[in-house]
Amino acid sequence: MSHFNKPDAGIRKRTSTFSRGRSNKPKPGLQKHNYSIEHIDGLGQGVCKQEGAITFIAKTLPGESGVARIYKRSKGVQFAKVESVDETSPQRIAAECEHFQQCPGCHYLHTDYQTELGYKKDALTKIMQPLLRSGHVSEEAIHIVAAPERLSYRNRMQLHYRHKYIGLVDAATDQVIQIPNCKMIRPELKNKFDALYDNKTWTESHEGKGHCELYLDESGVVKETWNSDYAEGGFTQVNDDMNAVLKDLVSDQITKAKKVPNRLLDLFSGNGNLSEQVLEQLLEQSECSLPRVMVDVVPYEHEDYLKIDLFDEGALKRFKKLSSFTQFDSVLIDPPRKGFPELNNWIKSCKPKQLVYVSCNAATMARDLQKLEGKFTIDKIILVDLFPSTYHFETVACLSFK
Repeated sequence: MSHFNKPDAGIRKRTSTFSRGRSNKPKPGLQKHNYSIEHIDGLGQGVCKQEGAITFIAKTLPGESGVARIYKRSKGVQFAKVESVDETSPQRIAAECEHFQQCPGCHYLHTDYQTELGYKKDALTKIMQPLLRSGHVSEEAIHIVAAPERLSYRNRMQLHYRHKYIGLVDAATDQVIQIPNCKMIRPELKNKFDALYDNKTWTESHEGKGHCELYLDESGVVKETWNSDYAEGGFTQVNDDMNAVLKDLVSDQITKAKKVPNRLLDLFSGNGNLSEQVLEQLLEQSECSLPRVMVDVVPYEHEDYLKIDLFDEGALKRFKKLSSFTQFDSVLIDPPRKGFPELNNWIKSCKPKQLVYVSCNAATMARDLQKLEGKFTIDKIILVDLFPSTYHFETVACLSFK
């Protein structure tokens, strides 16, 4: 991974080497704002507190100052884009992607990877403050697992189109930003990706607006879908290397616990992406199988799978009726971004000794953990960087109950 030391010229002169869906100029009448960045928030935005307002400015770093143009005000805060820079941070580097300054897909390519990881750890630590204050976890228990590659890792990309333009939608301007030289996609996707920009024949059958998804299926075949549900072919993590790391971490936490589990409950299991390796590892260690129950709403035929909508009001009651077991030594949960508010009721019912909570949204995970009753300790919180160059990350919380 190469790093550059020159400041990113893209913030000084707002030009672009690629076309857009429509003009990306700020709307007339929105005022300019002098800024001085104090810190980075959890969404990768610089935070400025001056001139009587809190302003969020993407693609900036602490210590930087200049002039930005406000494009949105909401609930007492405002959002702006950099127009000119007076002072740049020593942590600023030249972005390795020509689209970075305009593209909404990446957030940290203007600084080095270690600095990015520091911002992510700060964001996670802030989210976990209520649990730190309550004594359920210590700051020393928070660990980071870095990604081996910062670029060229995405095995799945969803692009939006409007008429003949295709790319990512910038929420600030509601424009399609074209990204023909995106650095994030896996090499296997490049031919189909390039064809969307080099050959506009797709516009003949796809008018107006919609979306296209390119992805690698489990057998490594490149697939292309138009205007279908996201991950129509089955959800997979976008970063294969880090997904393998995540599976190793989860498996190690469960199989190397003080008490090896006799039963495992896998909630929001999907196709068993995380729990399958747990079973394989225990089989290698002890040559015995581990009873497992998987629960999710996705169609999946497996003898230990229960098709239940876990967000349904009667989900727990239905589970008790259908499951061969109602109590488990270990519970593994990997919910969607909104988390699982009913977690406490499931833990009280299943009475596990161990919980491994995998989350793509640390805020909802922290909310769910704060609702847990009884005595428990959060032994580890692991930040797994599945999404380098963005503010997103995966979190694994490992709990033990007394």
